[in-house]
Amino acid sequence: MELTKHAEHNVCLQWIARKRAPGPIVSDNKPAVSIIIPTRNSARFLQNLLESINRQTYAPIETILVDGNSTDGTLELAKEYDAQVLEYDPGLAVGKFDAPLRRNYGVKMSAGKFVYYVDADMELPPSTVSEAVELCNSGASAVIIAERSFGSGPWARAKALERLAYVGDNAIEAPRFFIRKVWEELGGLDEALGGGGDDWDLHETLKGSKYRVERTRATVMHNEGELRLTALLRKRYMYGQDSWKYIRKRPRAAIHSYFPIRAAYFRNWRQFAADPITTFLVIVMRLSEYGAGAVGAIVGITRHRQQARLGK
Repeated sequence: MELTKHAEHNVCLQWIARKRAPGPIVSDNKPAVSIIIPTRNSARFLQNLLESINRQTYAPIETILVDGNSTDGTLELAKEYDAQVLEYDPGLAVGKFDAPLRRNYGVKMSAGKFVYYVDADMELPPSTVSEAVELCNSGASAVIIAERSFGSGPWARAKALERLAYVGDNAIEAPRFFIRKVWEELGGLDEALGGGGDDWDLHETLKGSKYRVERTRATVMHNEGELRLTALLRKRYMYGQDSWKYIRKRPRAAIHSYFPIRAAYFRNWRQFAADPITTFLVIVMRLSEYGAGAVGAIVGITRHRQQARLGK
């Protein structure tokens, strides 16, 4: 079985080698931006993202999906929009957050001078990439592109109100757009952190170095769809299983990132006061998320200790 997987992996790498251009991609004397998208049955939102990439005012753009055996039409959409597909299985247990490994892998296999990792449920304003490239050409090493949410239903409205408060908050937002050379010098995302703050960790490394981080005016829209509280709790439980790793690595930064009472809420109190019903839902949602995250953290720590005793 392992030999079969190894053979399939080699076939995938050979296909990738044929698809990739020899050396950096350049068009009209402008270097390429590689956009990395981890996917697994992501067809529900993916088309909107790919459409938004096609509408970018900057070119050339290399679009790469790092897929986890999708069966829902994701691969067909990739073909329709001329995006490359890399089949990659990090080998993690079901339910573990594997996006950092997929992002690192996608960057490794890409060819652009700039790299930008996004999620399949995002939508990019047309000027997003051109603004980020311009900032990098002006001295930035990495770029934060703020996110706002939209969707249907009460919990999507609550998430949108919460996320709106975080715009401009360096304790919550982290860069996703990098000069490739900087990404490689930093070593990419720390895969050992899992879902426990890998993006925050890379941002902290940037803060303590010679590198400069800037922000775009463009704001990415995060499509929550018809969001349910149960889906949020499952996600927080998954993240919570790895959260202790980030806390252990960066205890001081983790206080600002994980503390439930955030300065952003007070800075943006008018937004919350203007919509008291949704604000109440935000409070319920955040308390529930912290509860699910705490349970996940307990499970993660317990499992880690058991494995340590067994010598794994």
